Amino acid sequence: MTNIRIYLSLLAGTLLLMLMLRFQGRGLTQATSSPMGIVSLELASSPEKARSVLDPWTAHDQVPIARKNIWLDFLFIPFYMLLFYTLCGSISVRMTGLGAKLGVLLAFGALIAGLFDVFENILMLVSLSGSLTDLSTGLTSFFASAKFTLLALCLVYVILFGLRLVFLKITGTK
Repeated sequence: MTNIRIYLSLLAGTLLLMLMLRFQGRGLTQATSSPMGIVSLELASSPEKARSVLDPWTAHDQVPIARKNIWLDFLFIPFYMLLFYTLCGSISVRMTGLGAKLGVLLAFGALIAGLFDVFENILMLVSLSGSLTDLSTGLTSFFASAKFTLLALCLVYVILFGLRLVFLKITGTK
């Protein structure tokens, strides 16, 4: 399989699962308690904040939807993780100096983001079972924040350095 086919397969899987998660979890988005759907629970850094998300879900029988959304997220993780890993790695081997080093670090950062997402999902499943502690909600929020930060850095790298490579190829310069 050529590189472009790998990228397109990972991109298609990432987008498809992203849409599936969004569609399946649409009932979790509530204006006041969980405006970001499941992400509201991911970022709830205390038991009180997590309860403010979970109580309306419980009242409206949305906890099974949240649980299913988390299980689906386990399928999503390999796609986005490998997509960013391959894109950052592929760009880094075409760069020199800081751009190359940064790409390698971010490629591994994508793998770490996926691992953080696994930990976060496990902790959210624990929260959904009714066990809300300062430690579990704090760790869930930490893993979610770190994951989102790493993925945002990967995305910025792919856009900026990917565009730079395209520009260099079009202009025929190194």
